[in-house]
Amino acid sequence: YIDDHQADDQFLALLRLFHHIGFFAYYELKGVPLESNWVCTDTTFLYKEISKLLIIRFHPRNPQRVATKRFKKEGIINERDYQELFKEVRISEETPSEWLLQVLQNLSFTAEIGPGRFFMPTVLPKGHIEIPDCPTVQPLCFAFNFKENAFSENLLDLPRSIFCQLAVHLADKDEWDTCPYDSDRSTIRYTYGNLEVFLIDKPGRIEVAVFCFESFIFSKKGPGPADLKKLHDHCAAIQGDVKEGIKAVSGSVMG
Repeated sequence: YIDDHQADDQFLALLRLFHHIGFFAYYELKGVPLESNWVCTDTTFLYKEISKLLIIRFHPRNPQRVATKRFKKEGIINERDYQELFKEVRISEETPSEWLLQVLQNLSFTAEIGPGRFFMPTVLPKGHIEIPDCPTVQPLCFAFNFKENAFSENLLDLPRSIFCQLAVHLADKDEWDTCPYDSDRSTIRYTYGNLEVFLIDKPGRIEVAVFCFESFIFSKKGPGPADLKKLHDHCAAIQGDVKEGIKAVSGSVMG
């Protein structure tokens, strides 16, 4: 029963409750007013529609599917042509397209990296980006320690979705500028101020390699104490962002 007092808040609380107990899917989307949001009463239908985008890198090549080919190469959904992409991958016409874009962002499948541009690293091809041999500092390695018997003997590796969700988490931060055209499924390139940062997925760990743009630290006299302190502060901030991101996304992936 919903009374007249704070009826909107009570109704919203009811939507949240039914979402959490699995009756339907309701997402509180950023910038979308309550009256313009949608409730998906069949969650299986929603997950099926999202899966059509997630498995797109396994689709056979079809030169007639221009939007699909571009999406597989760049991992970018553009507001100006996403309708063409959705049509090619056969997203149901019953699915509100703009709502689905917001849901993908809400669920950390995509990050908005520019006005009307959504980056989805999961669909990128794997293994075509070459990283320079000598980073400015030693790569930061983030390994994972699990409690005893946390996984069965058949599940010894990390859930692979941690990497892509971490890439999205960092892309959402203002200081991290994503370079989707210089990225692949296991290596995401960012710029952070005057630094070039590679997020690298490797078995059992995630590496962060940091490179300086030459103008950042090198001069005719060489780097001074102020330059080195600035580099140290930037690297410490990068490390903090990655650690915070791993904590956030591992909770959503592994519970």
